[in-house]
Amino acid sequence: MMSAGAVQAGPIQLLSNGSFETGNLNGWTTSGLGSTGTCASAGRDWNVARAGNATGCVAAGNPVDGSYAAYVMNDGMAKTNYTLAQTFFVPKGLKEATLSWSDSIVASYSGQARNFKVDILQGTTLLGNVFSYDIVNDSNTAWDARSINVSALLASHQGENLTLRFSNYIPQSWTGGAGLAIDNVSLSAKVPEPSSLLLIAAGLLVAGFARRRRAPAVAL
Repeated sequence: MMSAGAVQAGPIQLLSNGSFETGNLNGWTTSGLGSTGTCASAGRDWNVARAGNATGCVAAGNPVDGSYAAYVMNDGMAKTNYTLAQTFFVPKGLKEATLSWSDSIVASYSGQARNFKVDILQGTTLLGNVFSYDIVNDSNTAWDARSINVSALLASHQGENLTLRFSNYIPQSWTGGAGLAIDNVSLSAKVPEPSSLLLIAAGLLVAGFARRRRAPAVAL
């Protein structure tokens, strides 16, 4: 008989269009700042493209997973916050959850540090900041792969809708060009396999039936 401790956890994907292979931002929402700006004009919001020059400013890396990636200018007016977010459902029975993505960040600017971060929210309430990076001047377009265990953060929110949000904050106006890209975004969760649960239920039924058959007759 299979015990409850032997339940096998199967991986499921909680996000959609994580590698942007639809060729657009289906499943994602942005800060809504428009998409026509360049380093010398209004900010260019997140957009999906086949090449790193889609930042409209300093080119980031070409897509690392498939044909497309998401790009943003990462320059602009002071207090601009470029956001890219997706709402997801936390399944019940969650055993483990891992958030991963790749990013390519290039910059050449002065003054206060621009900040790239990744948060998990419920509605507008911040549940946790899972990644934060003060962007430094760097012309290397190579991609960095990130992986973060978010099991503890999600465990108390099973059966609820949460939001994953990428954001990059510009503290000062037009202090130098920069570009940012993300690709291969995944939020993988492990939950009990339905087949394992059925086996456990069947085992418990068999065990219960066997106990009833072994029970001594009650004398009248």
